[in-house]
Amino acid sequence: MKRLFFVFAIVLTATVSSRPALATKEFGEQFTKQYVTDSKNDDFKKLAGEAKCNVCHIEGENKKKHNPYGESLKDAGLLKKPYMEMIKKEPDKARKEIEAIFKKVEDKKAEGKDKTFGERIKEGLLPGGDAKGKQSIEKTISFISPVVDFVEIFDGKSMDGWKINENPKSWAIEDGCIVCQGDRSHLFYVGDKKPFKNFHFKADVKTMPNSNAGIYFHTAFQPDGWPKKGFECQVNNSYNSDPRRTSSLYSVKDVSEPAAKDNEWYTQEIIVQGKQVTLKVNGKTLVEYTEPKDQQAGKDFERLIGEGTFALQAHDPGSKVYFKNLMVKRLD
Repeated sequence: MKRLFFVFAIVLTATVSSRPALATKEFGEQFTKQYVTDSKNDDFKKLAGEAKCNVCHIEGENKKKHNPYGESLKDAGLLKKPYMEMIKKEPDKARKEIEAIFKKVEDKKAEGKDKTFGERIKEGLLPGGDAKGKQSIEKTISFISPVVDFVEIFDGKSMDGWKINENPKSWAIEDGCIVCQGDRSHLFYVGDKKPFKNFHFKADVKTMPNSNAGIYFHTAFQPDGWPKKGFECQVNNSYNSDPRRTSSLYSVKDVSEPAAKDNEWYTQEIIVQGKQVTLKVNGKTLVEYTEPKDQQAGKDFERLIGEGTFALQAHDPGSKVYFKNLMVKRLD
């Protein structure tokens, strides 16, 4: 058993080449101590030894990618920069933090799965899949149990639950899609009185050439103008007059290269959990932003994590953008 412990811990020191070896060494040692060393299931011990770094990663893929278990650990705070500094300076404290993160993640579930990661381990199964780190489900995970499912917030045929602030002619519904084209206008979701704080939002988006739009979150209805409350997730694959491209957290953490193409549907995801915002396009994370503790509201635009609703933006008459399959899952 000592040999397994040694091999498993040492192999994990190479899981992410861009991170200090100490972090992954500490992780490997703690996982082994917490779940493998005292396990009475010889098959599980064998699986853990075969999986090595694939307890969290996926064989044959970039090591920055994780299986559902590894993604959940990452989202829980493992390997974040402040935490990495603590590993260097206070290793004993770091080990306790790692143990706490493991315990926290035990209650999470991979999206589409009935068993939590902790339940899988107790049954002698690797939490993230097989020994190659693979599962038949999508490689992203929910921050909470999938018992709370996504709720559609656009019915595909009407503006029920939505409110336009100015220039209503800028909005239309075509073939099950919300379409914006016209003078500045914003379409606010008002179908749920309870504000959205922690959530996972998804929408399919298609831009026409040289078009600009946006998806706001943590915002609130206002009768005119650019929304001052909350944040904008940029929609822009080729718009000439603004270099901030699709999935930018507008003027907070911007993306300079287009993540999608005009005339093609892409899926935009917005995930807010605590003080962290994650923006994804077609499953690829483009922005991860953690709000500083001393962050102050801007003079013209607040851009503070809080709570609120969603809004779509019609930017100008020359921009035409389609939205469909708008849905959200609360993570509170």
